[in-house]
Amino acid sequence: MQPHHYAAFLERMGHTVRESSGVHWFDVFSRAWISFPLETQLNPATVDLSQIMDHRGVMARFCCNVEDGVLSFRQVVADKNYSLSSLDPKARNKTRQGLENCTCGPEDSRELATDGIALHTQTLRRQGRKISDGYEVHWRKYFGAVSQCPSATVWAARYQGILASFLISFRIGSVENICIVRSSEELLKFRPNNAMLYTFLQQAIRRPETTEVCIGLQSLQAEMNSLDMFKRGMGFQEQPIGQRIELRSTLGFKLPRALARLAGKAAGSVHNEYAARLAGALSLYADQPVIRRTA
Repeated sequence: MQPHHYAAFLERMGHTVRESSGVHWFDVFSRAWISFPLETQLNPATVDLSQIMDHRGVMARFCCNVEDGVLSFRQVVADKNYSLSSLDPKARNKTRQGLENCTCGPEDSRELATDGIALHTQTLRRQGRKISDGYEVHWRKYFGAVSQCPSATVWAARYQGILASFLISFRIGSVENICIVRSSEELLKFRPNNAMLYTFLQQAIRRPETTEVCIGLQSLQAEMNSLDMFKRGMGFQEQPIGQRIELRSTLGFKLPRALARLAGKAAGSVHNEYAARLAGALSLYADQPVIRRTA
C-alpha cells in the first residue's frame, strides 16, 4: 500500500498532509509535525521547514542516521518465523493463557466503534492520560475513517464474545504500523493484549508483501519502561535509528540548546501528557548534534 492511503485517512480526520524531502508530513499536534513512513531516514541538512509547515508551525520530528540525531529506536518484528519461541518466558506463558481464554481475529471498524470507544476511555484513564471534551465524536469519526482506508486493519481479542482488546494498524509500503492498542481493564486478567498482538503479528509478518511490523518509535515521554518491556517480551526488537527535532526559527532567532534544556525541565514538571511530550522533544533537541542546513 502506498503512503497516500494513510495520507487520505489523516486528511479525513482533519489533519494537514504535505509532501517534502521525499516523505509525507502531517500536523500530529497543533504546531508540531512528523514525517512518515517512520523508517525513512532523512538528511537534516536538506529538510526544508518552509515546505512542511505554515507560519503557525513550530516543530518537526523525523528519523535520520544515528550520527545526525539522538540515538533512539524503532520497535519492530521482522522475523518471518515469528512464533511463541520469539517471546520471552513470562510473555510466552501469558500469551498461552490469552490464547486459551480469547478468540482473536479481524473486525469491522464501524461495528467495533461503540465498544471500542469504551475501551479507549478505560485505557487512557488507566494510563493517567487526559480524556478531552468531545472525544466520543472524534473517535466515532476515527472509526469511520478507518473503515474507508484500504490500508487499515482492525484486529481484536474477545473473551466469551465480549470485546477485550483491539488494535488498529496501517500498512505503508511493506511495513505494518500498529498505531492504536486499547483494552478492557476488567478483562486484562485474561491476557487479551498478549493473544491479540501475538495472533496479529503472526499473520501480518508471514504475508509475502510485509517486511516488518512496527509499533512505533521510542516515545518522547519519559517513564515508558513498563510499556517498552511489554513490547520486548512480545518479540519486538529495538532497531537503532536517529531521531531529530527541528524548530522553526522566528525573527532569525534560533533557540539555544541550553535554553531548550531548561524549558524541557520546566515542561517536565507539569503533569500532563502534552507537557511530557514537549519536555521530551526539547530535551532531544538539546542533545542532538548541530547540523549546517542547506534548506
